Amino acid sequence: MLNIDRTEEPGRCVLRLRGPLRLSDARDLFERALHQDCDRLILDFTASEVEDGALFALAELLGQAHLRLAVRGLRQRQLRLLEYLGAARPAGL
Repeated sequence: MLNIDRTEEPGRCVLRLRGPLRLSDARDLFERALHQDCDRLILDFTASEVEDGALFALAELLGQAHLRLAVRGLRQRQLRLLEYLGAARPAGL
């Protein structure tokens, strides 16, 4: 089961995911990301196992939302997948 904890850091808020991110969770995570009231949002996948299908669906949804978004905790292969889908590699995370 996916758990999402929200914390605030200077100038940004962080959604920390714990547990597996499945395809069925992608839309819920997207909705939660959309409703964050912060200038910059970080999705922290450090404690989560991410299915490729869920990452693909999430990337498509977030790509249409135009959020100031960064990610951390993804594997190099997953970052390459995001780049292939048109997402920029986050700097400094």
